[in-house]
Amino acid sequence: MARSRWKLTYFSSKVWRFLLKKKRQNQKGSKKLYLFDRSSTIPNSFINFYIFIHKGNSFKKLFFKKYFFGKKMGEFSFTRKPFFFPLKKKKR
Repeated sequence: MARSRWKLTYFSSKVWRFLLKKKRQNQKGSKKLYLFDRSSTIPNSFINFYIFIHKGNSFKKLFFKKYFFGKKMGEFSFTRKPFFFPLKKKKR
């Protein structure tokens, strides 16, 4: 058996609390959820929700679609600034 088969998915305690409150209230989730833990797996009930994920210095607003289910939250919050090589000017 591969490791990914026996190892369970990880949810932080804040994600569990949010899911339980949502289940009790039976609302669409008008409350905003701010997460610092990017290693949590995206549960099926987060689909069609806006969630704010911490990037290191700010929060990034993400809308979860059905394609995000089962992946980690850190895969969609990039923490590094993209680097581009400067273009060289042509001499005349």
